[in-house]
Amino acid sequence: CDMRPLIKIIPTLTSCTAPLAFVASTHSFNTLGKLHNTNSYFTSAPKLKMGWSDTWSDILAGGNQRWKVTDEEAHKKALSHFQRFVQTDPSETHVLCPLAGDDPFVYLLFSLGYSVSAIDLVPEAVEELRKTFKCSSKEDWSMEESSNTVIWKHSSGRATFLVGDALQKRPELVGKFDAVYDKDSFGALPKNLRDGFCSRIAEYTKKGGIIYLECKLKENHEEVIDVGPPFSLKGENLMEDTSYGANFEYLEELGTVYPLSRPGMNQTGHVMRRK
Repeated sequence: CDMRPLIKIIPTLTSCTAPLAFVASTHSFNTLGKLHNTNSYFTSAPKLKMGWSDTWSDILAGGNQRWKVTDEEAHKKALSHFQRFVQTDPSETHVLCPLAGDDPFVYLLFSLGYSVSAIDLVPEAVEELRKTFKCSSKEDWSMEESSNTVIWKHSSGRATFLVGDALQKRPELVGKFDAVYDKDSFGALPKNLRDGFCSRIAEYTKKGGIIYLECKLKENHEEVIDVGPPFSLKGENLMEDTSYGANFEYLEELGTVYPLSRPGMNQTGHVMRRK
């Protein structure tokens, strides 16, 4: 299962020497991708879960695949950005993947020796994520329940998947992560949920950690800034005090990290560091 011989790891020098937290993915757009016509889903966790479950049912039935990025070249580009800032040894680096859905990048990190933890509200999403661990059998996973959360643990001790609310306070995760991989999660959230989400990410990220965040930027950004998900975002939007500005400093805008097939929309990257 080791993919290190297949992927060239790029050791780029950087001024950041502290542990880093990478926020790039996902997949909050993943499970939120079908909720663009109403905000009513965000009034309660049960309604939110119902909407996301409907989305996953459609995906698994062969419907619109929404946020999914399965291109290996795109993953390699994302990995090069990740490793440019996260320079700690993979065996000593724990990566948080909030709202990860079934993003193949989680398994890619695992295969390179990183420890990974993912959180998603929908059981079907976590089940699909476990299936991406190609070299693992059902016997490699154990399940337990705690604090309204189903927890799946891999026998290697390097993968933990939580089925539960990403905004729920989890004292056991405070200060635990060297990196956070977040692809489109922040960009899928309406403004009223961003403060709570960013507060949790700040709690779980070690001091000096980096957020590498991927999000969508639409060509008519100013006209559609309040339309989503996915929401169109620039660095200034990410760094509002009610978002990441309170606990992170902005380091770098990466521009387009890899091309998308959707016209009028770019996949952009941003890097921030935990204060």
